[in-house]
Amino acid sequence: MNLSWDDLRYLEALERTGKPGHAARELGISLSTFYRRVSELEQLVGRLCLKRSASGASLTEFGHSLAIIGRRTRTGLTEVFAELRANETAVEGEVSLTTVVALLPLLEAPLARLTQEHPMLNVKLHLGDDGPSVRLREVDVALGVMKRPPQGCWGRKLVQLPVGVFATTEAAARKPRRWVVRSLAEVTSPESAWERQHATDFAVRAPFHALVPLCAAGVGLGLMPRLLASQHPQLVEVKEFAPLVTSLERTVWLLTHPDLRRTPRVVALMGALATAFET
Repeated sequence: MNLSWDDLRYLEALERTGKPGHAARELGISLSTFYRRVSELEQLVGRLCLKRSASGASLTEFGHSLAIIGRRTRTGLTEVFAELRANETAVEGEVSLTTVVALLPLLEAPLARLTQEHPMLNVKLHLGDDGPSVRLREVDVALGVMKRPPQGCWGRKLVQLPVGVFATTEAAARKPRRWVVRSLAEVTSPESAWERQHATDFAVRAPFHALVPLCAAGVGLGLMPRLLASQHPQLVEVKEFAPLVTSLERTVWLLTHPDLRRTPRVVALMGALATAFET
């Protein structure tokens, strides 16, 4: 019996993401295809790899063992490809980037220029709060909002992100004032704690990437980085809140693995992204 990475990657993705649906989406396949490929693997090894139930599926002990082997295989392959990329000189091939959805409006123009200047370069973009890891070489570049780079990453500080309360002129003048606040998934953030104290009368609770456009549409007041607010001319800062939000300032970092920081495609991507935050 010969097992390959193609056999193990389905279990590895499930072990890493936690749910079959999440694993299927990451692999770019349907859920039915995910289950079919795992069933084929079970037939090959003669053991059950999944515990199936009405609510989904989870790994058996044997399936978990195979997933660990898959993780080691993926890590090894990633390191080999990263080493090969580090020795390249041309800006071509694929370079991967992960960042949060809220920053996408700032990246559209730089990514457009990058791909025009380097027509042989392809950018693989992942949007989400829990993206692939730079430290584990699952992605080449990450653009994150944090206090400092995580251990094991090379970081370039781009800009401080001061925040403010913004709204359209009409929404700011409305009585009573109503707010657009962050979703419950962000309840542990300092911004959510601020909202619980100062923005009790809210009109909409939404993920942060929807908060800025909703405020720009006149739904209510919102707490947001000034840089994102500047993308919407109809938003004005409600200055009375300025003294109350200074402690919420954050930093934007560009991150990559130390072994990749001089790879041409990574250098080109990071240079293009840095232009989005030039003042």
